[in-house]
Amino acid sequence: MALKKKIVLLGDSAVGKTSLIRRFVFDQFEDSYIATIGSKVTRKDVKISHRNEPVKLKFMIWDVIGREGYYSLHARTLIGVKGAIIVSDLTRKETLNTLEQYWIPFLFKIVGHVPLVFACNKSDLKNEVQFEPKDLAEVANRYNGKLDSYLPFGYGSSYSTSAKNGNNVEKAFETLGHLILSSKELVDPVKELYESIVAMGISRTSDKTSPIGALDMIIVDFCQGFTDQRLAMTLLRQELTRASVNINNPSKEEILRAVEYLGETENEFKEEKVVVSNLKRRMEWTNNIKE
Repeated sequence: MALKKKIVLLGDSAVGKTSLIRRFVFDQFEDSYIATIGSKVTRKDVKISHRNEPVKLKFMIWDVIGREGYYSLHARTLIGVKGAIIVSDLTRKETLNTLEQYWIPFLFKIVGHVPLVFACNKSDLKNEVQFEPKDLAEVANRYNGKLDSYLPFGYGSSYSTSAKNGNNVEKAFETLGHLILSSKELVDPVKELYESIVAMGISRTSDKTSPIGALDMIIVDFCQGFTDQRLAMTLLRQELTRASVNINNPSKEEILRAVEYLGETENEFKEEKVVVSNLKRRMEWTNNIKE
């Protein structure tokens, strides 16, 4: 029987989170960039030797929009996370800085100090690097402290990775498995309820007058109307793509178009009065955008 653990990859857009997941799960690499819309979940079983006993982990690997400002979506996605791989891009130093400015504090605000593994990705682009792996290792040391002592010989909490050639990708995920199994998290039946309350609080206080803030609310609002969240995210990605929404810098016009398309999609699943109510609410959010 496998232990199910929800994990997440966090970091800025285009650092390679989706590519790392694809390399780990399917051993494939796609040399093109498509921004993640909403959140995606992929499953993979991993065998870890823990205290000389084989342990089977069922990783539920979540990938989310790598753009600051989607507070409600990020908070909602992080509920129940037991560990994270924090990703930066060796060719863009700003992606190292935002780890401590946004991603790690936001994660800890929702779920507390869960185990982290750090990956400076795109190590295959040796002629384009803007910072050294040791810079990320220093960040890792600040957050993991003595956790590395729980790891087997040859493992650490910071890696140079390449989704293109697979360098250290599997090792990074295995390391997170070791850290999760070694963490002394108490079994708390109300922990996820608390995390949900924190996430809802963030959602209520987010700025809905910015394009990203409004789109953030629309995404969460749409998904909340479905019991099958995988279906909701599939439909969401389909309609935002059809509306040509630039997820990293959406315009009011793009969001208005997306709201109309989402309403068309809901017509196939919901009563007309619900669809009309949803459309009116989302239009109000969009019309209140201050560009």
